[in-house]
Amino acid sequence: MVLSNGWFTFSRRRVQLILLRLCMVLLSGFTIFQLKGLQSMLYIGKNNLFWNNTEHILDDVLEKGGSNVTPFNTFLINDAFLEDPKKVFEASDNIQLLLVVKSHLLNYGKRDAIRKTWGHVRKLRVKTVFVVGYLQNMTTVGYFESKLYKDIIILNVEDIYKNIVYKSIYSVICLSKLNITAEFVHLVDDDRLVNALNVYDVAKESIAQSDVAMLGYMFHSTKPFRRVTSKNFMSWEEYPFVYFPPYIIGGTILTNMKTIQVLAEAVKYVRIIQIEDVFIGIVAKAFRINMQHHSGFLPYKKPVNQLGNILSCPGYDIPYTLLRDWEILKKISK
Repeated sequence: MVLSNGWFTFSRRRVQLILLRLCMVLLSGFTIFQLKGLQSMLYIGKNNLFWNNTEHILDDVLEKGGSNVTPFNTFLINDAFLEDPKKVFEASDNIQLLLVVKSHLLNYGKRDAIRKTWGHVRKLRVKTVFVVGYLQNMTTVGYFESKLYKDIIILNVEDIYKNIVYKSIYSVICLSKLNITAEFVHLVDDDRLVNALNVYDVAKESIAQSDVAMLGYMFHSTKPFRRVTSKNFMSWEEYPFVYFPPYIIGGTILTNMKTIQVLAEAVKYVRIIQIEDVFIGIVAKAFRINMQHHSGFLPYKKPVNQLGNILSCPGYDIPYTLLRDWEILKKISK
């Protein structure tokens, strides 16, 4: 009887162990199923809220240069500029690095400092253009500067913070329409110090002319600002996900003309949000544009003696500091 009781006890424990394992498997499967459902709420994915049928559109763009699919957005390119942007690109063949600088109309001091520093590099065929909007009763200043330097594209868009996204959109559309011949294009902000030689070297190493790719400083798993008082406030109706997709922070996008051509079409088919760099990141995700991280595009300012090998550095809101640090950097580099 002792052996019999022991055998029954052993069998009962074995059955309990099997049932426990079965429950754990079922629970794990349920958890994974739930997490997949949760993930669709956390991250933007394939959905018609922001884009639809982009695989077909991308094939059309790469093969034909455009698509007949009805777009989300319509951009009236003929009314987008207060002056003909062709004038800015006269006699601009064989550019090695095109620097497209997003600037505010009133930031004349920054633009002038850039022209005297990294916007003019003798060892490289660099072309620098500034993209600004208009301001009521102030646009005459922009016309005068444009006539003087012939390097400003004035958009028919009010120069306010929420319209920065349109500076990027119309920049890529403009470059695409004008068929600019440039090896590489760097979309940059006017508060940065840029080492154009380093940028070009990295572009040559990292981006082939046949690539559809962008290089820059990337952010991952960032969240929208839900606080109403934030200048980047975004409601759940505007963006119904917890996290943004990976994106390259504004002012650090380095790419080629083939990618510019794709972007110029792609922006028509993705719902616009007002945060410029996030919008370009969503476009890149929708159209499978390869994004690469490069730490040489600094996300914060560093001392000038640490900038010798970097690609660009932010924090130059005062023109004098750019002029000063540029001279220091030239002495360090000798």
